[in-house]
Order: sequence, then C-alpha cells, then structure tokens
Amino acid sequence: MAAEVAISSAVRLLGILLIQELKFLRGVEGEVQLLKDELNRMQSFLKDANKKQAQDYSARTWISDIRKLAQDAEDAIEMFLLNVENPRRSCTCFQNHVRHLHRIDQEIKSIQIRLDAIDKSRERYGIKDLGEAADSAWRSQVEAQRRLAPWQNDILLVGIEDDVEKLLRESILDKEKKGLSITVVEGMGGIGKSTLARTIYNHPHVIAGEFDCRAWVVVSAEFTEEETIKQIILELPGSQSEKQWLRDEMKKLEKSMKDKHYVKEKLKQMLHRQLEGKTYFIVLDDVWEKDHWESLRSAFPHEQDKTSRLMVTSRNKDVIANDNRYAHKMKHLDNEKSWELFLKLALIDKSDGECHNELESVRCKILENCKGLPLAITVVAGLLADRQSSGWEEVLNRINAHSHPGILERNTVNSILELSYDNLCPPLKSCFLCLAFFKEDATIPVKRLVHIWVGQGCIQQEGRGRAEEMGRSYLDELINRNMVQIKDLTLDGRVKNIYVHDLLREVCLRKAKEETGFEILKAKEEIPYEFSHKPRHRVVYGEDLGTWSLNQNKHLRSLFLLNASGAATVYNVYVSTPAGYWSSFQLLKILDLDGIGLRRFPYSFCALIGLKYLRIHGGFFPILKLPSWLDHLKNLEILDTQSGCVQFPNFALNMVRLLYFRGYCVGGQMKIDNWKNIETLKNIRYEDWMRCNKRLIANSHVRELGISLEGWKGCDALSKSLEKMENLVILHLIRDPSISRRLIIPDLGNLNNVTKLELNSRMTKWPVASILPPNLSHLTFKFSGLHEDPMPELGKLPKLMYLKLLEYAYKGGRMQILHDGFPCLKALFLRELYRLRAIHIEEGGMPQLKQLRIRLCPALKTEDIPEYIHISCINT
Repeated sequence: MAAEVAISSAVRLLGILLIQELKFLRGVEGEVQLLKDELNRMQSFLKDANKKQAQDYSARTWISDIRKLAQDAEDAIEMFLLNVENPRRSCTCFQNHVRHLHRIDQEIKSIQIRLDAIDKSRERYGIKDLGEAADSAWRSQVEAQRRLAPWQNDILLVGIEDDVEKLLRESILDKEKKGLSITVVEGMGGIGKSTLARTIYNHPHVIAGEFDCRAWVVVSAEFTEEETIKQIILELPGSQSEKQWLRDEMKKLEKSMKDKHYVKEKLKQMLHRQLEGKTYFIVLDDVWEKDHWESLRSAFPHEQDKTSRLMVTSRNKDVIANDNRYAHKMKHLDNEKSWELFLKLALIDKSDGECHNELESVRCKILENCKGLPLAITVVAGLLADRQSSGWEEVLNRINAHSHPGILERNTVNSILELSYDNLCPPLKSCFLCLAFFKEDATIPVKRLVHIWVGQGCIQQEGRGRAEEMGRSYLDELINRNMVQIKDLTLDGRVKNIYVHDLLREVCLRKAKEETGFEILKAKEEIPYEFSHKPRHRVVYGEDLGTWSLNQNKHLRSLFLLNASGAATVYNVYVSTPAGYWSSFQLLKILDLDGIGLRRFPYSFCALIGLKYLRIHGGFFPILKLPSWLDHLKNLEILDTQSGCVQFPNFALNMVRLLYFRGYCVGGQMKIDNWKNIETLKNIRYEDWMRCNKRLIANSHVRELGISLEGWKGCDALSKSLEKMENLVILHLIRDPSISRRLIIPDLGNLNNVTKLELNSRMTKWPVASILPPNLSHLTFKFSGLHEDPMPELGKLPKLMYLKLLEYAYKGGRMQILHDGFPCLKALFLRELYRLRAIHIEEGGMPQLKQLRIRLCPALKTEDIPEYIHISCINT
C-alpha cells in the first residue's frame, strides 16, 4: 500500500489496540499511544514528500522508509492482536501473555527508534508540513462527487466515427466478399483498437445482419491455445444447459487425455464443428504474436458459400500476413479531436466549446503530452475534472516532472498514467492496487472485487450494510477517473463487470510491487516470475502452491491461487503441501482458490485465524465438507464457495463476524444461529431456515436471502418468518428445476421492504400481483415452464421497473401488454424463450420502457414493437 495508506492502517490498528484490547497492554499503553501520535504526525509531511518524489531521490527514499516502518508496525500489532484473540490459546496462560506483552513492548520501542531517525532525515531532506493530509475528507469527496457516469454517454467514440463506417462498408458488411474475410486493426496500446472493434461488434447493422453467430474473445500476451479455443466455444450462442454440457465435455476431455497436443486438436475440432455451415463474426482482441494466430487459424472454417468475418486487433502489424485480410491502421487523434474528447470528459465550463484565454497554452501543452492517444486523454481529463482552472498548471508541472526530455512516446504516456495514480486519495490507491490480483484482460466481477476490498481493509465499514455501497462509490470514482473500464452493465444500469486497460495494468503491477510487496509466482519454476524480498501479497499461477517460499509467508496478507491452465484441478493439500505450510501464513487475510478445488479443508487451515475472506471456485470436488473447527476463524467475514455444494457439520459454527455466505447446502445441518452479523445468506435449505430463523430474525441484519425450497410443503410458516425480516431487501426462492413437482408461490404480499425478487423453479401458475411484495422494483423468473401469458397479471405491479423472464420461464407464443400495464417498467429482458413469436403492446402500455433486451428467442418478430423502445436483439 502507499505510504499514506500504510500509516493510516497502522494508526487505526493502534487505536483498536488502545480501545478494545487495553486490558492486555498493562505497562505498555504509553508506548502504544506515543507511536500512534508520532505516526499521525508523519502523515502531515507526506503531501510535500509525494510532490517531490518524482524528481527527488531523497524524498522517494524517505517515503519508502516511512512505508516500511508503518508496515512493520502493522505486522507487530496484528500479530499481538491475533495472539491475544487466538481461540486455541488458554486465557489463563499467564506466561504466554507476559511473553507476548514483552515482545510487543520491544518491537514498539525498536520502531520508535527508527521513527526518530526518519524524522531527523526528513529535516535534512527539506520535507515540510503542508498541513492536512491529502485524504482528509476523502469519504465525503467520494460520495459527494457523484457526477454523470461516463458509461452513460458515447464519449469514447470521438475520432473513430469515420473508421467505423469505413470498416463496415469495405470489410465487415461487404457482401461482395465471400468466404472467410479477416480484418486486422493495428496500432499501439491506448490508441483505441478495442473501442473501435467493440463499436463495430455491437453495431445495430452487425447485430441485425446475416451472421448466424458472433463471439468476442480477448487473447492477450498471456496466451494459451486451449484456453482461447474454449473461450470462443463458450462465447458462441447457446442455452445455459447447452453451455454447461460443453463445459462438462471439455473437462472430460482434459481429464482423460494426458497428451496436451491431442487435447488442443480435439478442442479445435469441436470449435470447427460448431462453426461449420454457419456464417459467423468473431473478434480476437489483443493478439500479440503471429504464432498465436497461426495456432488458431485451422479452427475456423473457410467456406466460400458462407460470408464469415474475423476481426483481429493487435499492436503487431505483421500478426496476420499473406492472408485474405483487410488491414486498418489506427491513427492518433488530431488536435481538434483530442480537444473534443477532452471537453466531453473534463467537467469544466465548456458551454461554448472554447477554452479560457489563460488556460489555452496550458491545455495545449497538456494535450501535446497525450500524443493524440485516447487513453492518455481520458485519464488526464479525469485527473482535471474536479480541479479549478488554477490546478491545471500544477498538473502540467507534475506531468513534466514525471517525464524526461527525449524519452519515448510510450514513456510520456506512462508518466500521465502514473500521475493519475499518484493523484488518487489513499483508499482509492489501495482499491486500484487490488486489481493486480487479476490476470491480464480478465473480466472482473464487481461483487468479488468489493469483497476483496472489504477483506483487505480498504473499506472501513460505517454501519451495517454499508460496505458494498461504499465499495461501489469507490468503483464509480475509479471509473470517473478512467482508471478502469466497464465491461458489462446489469439491466438496471449498474456496473456488473469491469476490466483494466493493458497500460494501466502495467502501472498497477509496478506500483503494487513498489509499494505493497506484491509478487507473481508461476508454479513449477525454480525462480519466481516476479519476486518480492518481503512479500505481503502473492498471486500464484498454476496448480502448485509455490511451497518453495515457506519462509516468505509470514508477512503475507493475500494469497491468490489461480489455475492458469484453464482445467479445473482437485488439489490434494494433504499430499502436495509440506507440514506447517498453512500455519506459516500467520497474518493472512485473503485466500482465493480459483480453479484449484478442495475435497475438504486440511486441519492446518485452522491456523489462519486472521483470515477475513475465503473463496473457493472450480475444481471437481462433488461436495466440500465444512469442518467443525471452521469457527476457529473468528475474523472470517466472507465465505464464498461460488454456489458449490457444501456439507455442514452437525453442530453450530459460531462465526460471529461473518457477513457474506454463498454456497448450496446438501448435507448436514446449517446450525447458523450465532451468525449474528450475517447480511447475505445464499443459499439455505428450507428446513434449516425454519430451524434457525428465530435467532436470525432477532439479529435482523440479513439484507439478501436465498432459500432452497426442496423441502417446502406449502405451509404459511415461510411467509410469516419472512415478514419479520425488517432489513430484508433481496429475496431468492429456488428449487431444482429437475424436480417434477411444481412450486406453489408463497404469499409474499406483506414483505414491504423487499424490492428485488427472484423465483427460480417450475411453478404451478403465475403469481397474482397481490401476493408479491408491493414495493417490488426488480423481478426475475427462471425455469417457470408455464404456457399462460404472465404479462396481464404482472403488469399490475405499480412500482416494477425491471423484469426478466429467463430460461423457459414462458413457453407460450404471444405476450400481450395491456394499455395500463407496467406503468413504471424501464427494461424488459427475455432470454431462452424459444416458442415466443410476438409481443403486442397496446397503446399506453409500458410508457416508461426504454430497453427491450432479447437473447436466444429465435422465433420472435420485433416489427410490431414501437420505435421509441430500444431493442437489443441478439440471437447470434
């Protein structure tokens, strides 16, 4: 973490030590208070040091020293807190406590001596007190500066309008070109290749064109042939059940075949069969090497009677040579277009499109540094958006300070990107650096990212239910500053997934290594790929855990194990890890296992008493058994098994700090009465809910609840229990669609606070409006399997704004929207309704509807739908 964040974290922990654990500090509380005061005082000098560090080596050294000291202080305090809170430690063990007390006393004194030396060096370096630290009001700023979100405008299309029309006319939609035609979009990083390709991919003429199927896949520098082929296969259209079948087939193939070359060839054949006989449009974004393309080309059918298109974006102009290709080289924006893009992003007085005279020369110099690169312009515009005109000169000076005469264009742009990072307040710096945990070009789910921020301590919760809300405020600020890009939106316009541009990811990785002790390790390599001397955050790519660094584990706060091969693996932690491996992670807060499955938890996991976040995704384990000792993890706040099947022990798990649980209980009893802080609980079986709901209702913090109704007999007890949940906002009622007996929807008409409802089950009939929550704004049906038109009844819901009918929810052929139906509906999403042929909207029906999203409804005709409704119809 940046020095400001390291100090803030240490000061916060010292405060906890003085307030909550004062009884354990006999005789050393004065030393603790002194260290807290001194660290607090150091924060006032960091603003001046940060300004000087770009050109002053001494200032950089001072910042590095203070950061390391704050991190050491944090280590010492956290270790002491864990020792005194250890559930396996006897409270009567006086000798142990005296030993821990003596150790923290000695460590604090040692840190104080170092701090005195650092303070004296500050005076020598001429670092001054500039008053209040830069983050003094960061919480209010993040929430107050909620501007119009940039993803609500087509701001990034400046300068590429002609390119879009040219490529559509001369390549993508040119019917004279038969067979497979390849378009290569070439240019340097940050010039807008992906923006151009995505604009074409989502262009209405392409969507409504003659392509039978489309797919978009990011290739990236971390290319693996089999993983890329699998991504293309899964991106092609198909129902959820079809895609699950494909995933299972690919897993079987990888599991049964040890010859990787044979697996690759079989995957290519699978893709070739899917595309054969069809017209297709596929985008391969960010192809780095010619060899990458050569390894993929045989998977794409080249049929002369089919008009198919491949679009490839690359920094390498020779990535595809000697093919039937159309080459398009991206150009830098000229001065006029650069200024137009800047105006759309920087929230200054721009009513007449002119710049104030006193700013003219400054803005020209700033844009000159951007070199006509859209990425650089958007980032620097985000940097200036909240500044008065007097702040422009300061930004220009800092850009120049980060740059050097005669350096390359790429380095000039990097100086702008680094300056944008330096300008973030400390909590946003911490949030941005967490993006280093994800692979290049990864699609990053917002919920998962926010959970990581919570586990890292980037978000200090202010009252219950505030963590995700605050996290989304942070994310909005990073988006507004153009530090991250939006990948997907939910139906109601919230950000669902994000990604990080390559150049900004490079800044993120560089800063994470410099400031947080971040390292990347690759399994089965003798020398780590990116190694830190004293690591605090680690990502391991591969199936092994990186056991070569056992002695390097004691300072780690985060461990991400990512199976980079793409093939899910059952990891036998009993055989593959040495004795004491997990107990060596004394201060670990975050453990994320992605694609590395566990059959069960090793007992040594119970040593991870500081763990706040545990996520397990992927692997072949049929059922993950939760051990009885799991409640030793007293600090655990997030337990996410990615909707996998879990078996609970037959006695209570007293995880009193747990906020979030996701899993599917298939065995044991969920005795969770003592989960008194739980806010999100997905999913709990009906019988477990009825057994423990009284205690949960008494605590009444649950905001989101998922209940599996396999055992529900239709009695009123469920409705009555839910009516007592005062804070319940989101409700999921689920039953396995393979169960033949259909569900009778319980009466939910008294759930006044519930605004989001998902009903995922085969049903006897559509619910009448009167038994649904009266303030419902979001409603989702899945697998309902009914032939009767639901729209006349659902249209009576007065506050419904977003409606989804997914995966065979409706099996009829026609929908009728009455003249007074759906008065507030803004968006309607229909997916996998294969028999739906027509939607008839009476005059006055759905007056607020702006978006109709259609996926895989091949029989539906849209000609009769009013023109004012934006239709996103994708059956390809």
